[in-house]
Amino acid sequence: MIKKSLIAMTALSVMALSVSAAEKVIPDEELGLRKTSLFEEKVTPPNAEYTKAAPGTAKKFERSYTNAPPLIPHSVEGLLPITRNNNQCLGCHMPNVAKGVGATPIPPSHFTDFRPKTTLDKKGEVVKEGKVIKNTTDIVTVAHRMKKLSPARFNCSQCHVPQANVKPLVENTFKPVFTDPALKSKSNLIEVIDEGVK
Repeated sequence: MIKKSLIAMTALSVMALSVSAAEKVIPDEELGLRKTSLFEEKVTPPNAEYTKAAPGTAKKFERSYTNAPPLIPHSVEGLLPITRNNNQCLGCHMPNVAKGVGATPIPPSHFTDFRPKTTLDKKGEVVKEGKVIKNTTDIVTVAHRMKKLSPARFNCSQCHVPQANVKPLVENTFKPVFTDPALKSKSNLIEVIDEGVK
């Protein structure tokens, strides 16, 4: 008898919650930061003032957190877009040039292919790094060192962005904690990439 009463009370509680949730409909005008109907919203991006400092003259930014992609401190005018045949970032940031011009060198992780070599065998089974993969839990981690920049890392502006002088809609109160102060300006990602995996 007690069991049936508990089930009935639970069912009534769920129904009451459903009714109160249905009554609390949030209007479109209250869903975003702009406080307008999502169906009538006209977005005008704020005027953004990007730095005009030439490469090599701008003060470098501290990384946002350990191994974060560094922010671009200089003007990118004339450097973007990066195309298959034109990546002007490489002129200064390749490791053999960077030190001489005072640029941040491209780290070893960008000269590493993390994609397992994948093929189909004669039976139609997926083979990664010579191992037949029966299901998605058969994880294969690899790190093939390359002499040239990994094609997966060629589009620099996919992760690295210039900074603009704009007022954020929401204040960012995040404060990074660097266990090694040197990581404020460099990456050790290639050394710790397997941390927690192996």
